[in-house]
Amino acid sequence: MKKIKYTFFTIVVLAVILSVYIFSLDDSFTVKRSRIIKAPANLVYNQIANLKNWEKWSPWKEKDSMMKFEFSNTTNKEGDYLRFADEKGNPQKITHISLKPDSVIIQTMGNQDQMQDFYWKISSVDNGTRLTWTVKGELPLMQRFYAKEMDAMIGPLLTRGLERIDKAVHEDMEKHTTEIDTIVDLGTTYYLYKTASCKMDNLGKTMDSILPKVLLYAIKNHIKMNGKPFTVYEKYDLENNSVIFSSCIPTMEKIEVKKEDILTGKTPGGKYLRAIYKGDYKFLPEAWQQTYEYLQKNDSLVRDQTRFSFEIYTKGHTLSPNPADWVTEIYIPVILIDSEENTSENN
Repeated sequence: MKKIKYTFFTIVVLAVILSVYIFSLDDSFTVKRSRIIKAPANLVYNQIANLKNWEKWSPWKEKDSMMKFEFSNTTNKEGDYLRFADEKGNPQKITHISLKPDSVIIQTMGNQDQMQDFYWKISSVDNGTRLTWTVKGELPLMQRFYAKEMDAMIGPLLTRGLERIDKAVHEDMEKHTTEIDTIVDLGTTYYLYKTASCKMDNLGKTMDSILPKVLLYAIKNHIKMNGKPFTVYEKYDLENNSVIFSSCIPTMEKIEVKKEDILTGKTPGGKYLRAIYKGDYKFLPEAWQQTYEYLQKNDSLVRDQTRFSFEIYTKGHTLSPNPADWVTEIYIPVILIDSEENTSENN
């Protein structure tokens, strides 16, 4: 009997000690991970703030490709949410609590049993955007043993999520399309320009150094632009991998220049095959190639060798930080061929 009482007493004491120990454990946890993404801050922000994008990069969906997301009517405002069932079948809901564009996003995730807070901090750095994902939460009484293990348990998931956000942002930035839309008849336009030659591999870099000089000359001399900047391609030497081009800005009238390396010119006008390219400039050669291929296959058109081709930068980085939104118009001078006359000659 004494032995039983002793055993019971021991159990009670151990239970009290265990309870005191559990209650003394920290019931909260914080897990944080960061990544620098080479992209503008607003693109990184939009990838997270629009819950529709989570289908592309969610680390939970990567684990379960069959996972289904359910969204609120809108997906980028405070109070908007997405629902899904995790790998254990537990219902989860992510809700926007606070949205500060290009800066901070606060969300909650969880269900009636347990909630976690998501804190996203977005800040511009020299080589891109630093994205920090912090998860904070409280553990139920009997799970407090895991408080110190949460970093190891959740950390890899956050790291993977940041990696996939990086990939999703760059995939969006590299989207590009070319639409060959019509034949246009252009009038003449005066312009200021500066000519340069370089290897094709250095074309973009050389352009970036030439065009600002023309723009600066116009600003210093109070010359008004009559449209968007453009580039005239005077010679493409594929065999020697070289190109001669002029960076130009259109003007209201003929300008008497006062600087030897800045010249004035006049476009010849006439008919051009136009293509509308949307995307990063680095994919522009593809757009030119597609346009030339279209021209070669069209029996009613032939390229006019007496005039130069050119491209106009309708929308660039000053209007949108996302290269996928940039718009460039391609113009190739053409002569229209009468198809009926062509047919009779061949016969």
